[in-house]
Amino acid sequence: MKLHSGDQEAFKQLYDRLHPQIYRFIYALLKDQTHSEEILQETFITLWVNRHKLTPQQALYPYLYLVARRLTIDAFRKASTENKFKERLHWLQIDSCNDNEEQLLLHDLQQRIDEGMKRLPQQQRLVFQLNKLEGLSYDEIAQKLQLSRNTVRNHLVCALKSMKMYVSENDITYIFLLFFLYY
Repeated sequence: MKLHSGDQEAFKQLYDRLHPQIYRFIYALLKDQTHSEEILQETFITLWVNRHKLTPQQALYPYLYLVARRLTIDAFRKASTENKFKERLHWLQIDSCNDNEEQLLLHDLQQRIDEGMKRLPQQQRLVFQLNKLEGLSYDEIAQKLQLSRNTVRNHLVCALKSMKMYVSENDITYIFLLFFLYY
C-alpha cells in the first residue's frame, strides 16, 4: 500500500476518489457547508497521520466513514456544550449587577489572552485574531492574507492547540471559555 509508506500522490488520488462520498455523509448530518468541510479535512488528516497503522487489506472507505462519523458526533457534542454555556452566560449577564467587577474580569481576561497570543508565531496570531476575535471565515481570511484556505485552517489549528496549552498551563480554562462565548 503506497499510502502506508507516505506516498503523497497515492493520498491525493485516494482523496480525489473518496472525498465526495465522505463529504455527502458529513453534510447530510450537519447541514452546514463550512463545518462539513472542516470535518472532511480533519477526517483525511486523521487518515494521513494514522496511515502507518493501516494494513494493506484494510478497506479505506469504512475507516474514513468511521472517522468522519466520530468527528461529526464530536462536533454535535461541542455545539451542544457551547449552547449550554452561552445560555448560562446569558443568564449570568442578566443577573449581574456590578459593572465594575465585570469590567475588571474582562480586562484581566483580555490581558491573559493577549499574553497567550504573544506566544504564537506572527502568522498564527494574525489568523487567530481574524477568526476568533473579528469573526472572519476561513475564506475571508485566506482572501485578506492571500493564503490558501487550507493554510489558514492549519494556522488556526496550530494556534488553537497553542492557546489551549497556554490556558491549561495557566489554569484559566473557565475564563478563556467565557471570553470566547462573551464576544
